[in-house]
Amino acid sequence: MKPFTKRRTSNDIQIVLGDGWKRFAFAPEGLDYLGTIQRGMEIGALAKDVAGDYWQVNGDVRQALNASRVAAHLRKALAQRGPHAAGRSATGVARAAVVVLIKPRRRVPIAQV
Repeated sequence: MKPFTKRRTSNDIQIVLGDGWKRFAFAPEGLDYLGTIQRGMEIGALAKDVAGDYWQVNGDVRQALNASRVAAHLRKALAQRGPHAAGRSATGVARAAVVVLIKPRRRVPIAQV
């Protein structure tokens, strides 16, 4: 009887672009971090090296990924992201325009005996 081996299907990979990779990897060391990748129960940082290979990085551990499969999922992630989904930090002017509301405290007179 042959042992059962689970085949990896293409729909069990999820890629989220952005800076979520910081939860799984240290500062870039020759890698360009793109976001996070989840393959089944495994989740980690998605990185690309100068040779064009894709890697799943968890701390110091790197796993090589299938380049064509990751590229296909990256195209889907970029299409879903859209032009307005990119998170931008506030500029200096917008950061300075924060409205602060100070509510006066209610004072209750205490009867003295």
